[in-house]
Amino acid sequence: MQTFFRWAAEGVVLVHFLWIVFVVTGAFFLWRTRRWKYVHLAAVLYSLGIEIYGWICPLTHLEQWLWGRAGIASYEGSFISYYLEKIIYLRVPRWLLVSTVALLLIVTVYLYFFRNRPAETKGNRNG
Repeated sequence: MQTFFRWAAEGVVLVHFLWIVFVVTGAFFLWRTRRWKYVHLAAVLYSLGIEIYGWICPLTHLEQWLWGRAGIASYEGSFISYYLEKIIYLRVPRWLLVSTVALLLIVTVYLYFFRNRPAETKGNRNG
């Protein structure tokens, strides 16, 4: 049964992370869809309320309870501060971090240029 609670806790971490990604980046992807705009706006207002009033997100409470049921010690306080610290202070070799950032930058640049490249016509090929 502890394995079930561990998987459930990890699932809640994933859902919580996706919620944060939705709140932070949703406006970039949803600006054309009216219905999703309102859902995103409600999510942003709810998340701001949690931060402004110092509440703990219900997903954080659920995650901590599930970790406890799995027999694993949980963190105290906020999901964001706990996991953000783990992301900022990664324990990976420097070469791996630098090459990952470089690879992401290169892929981003290529995607940008290929997406904005004018379409070639069939009769206009050289070679």
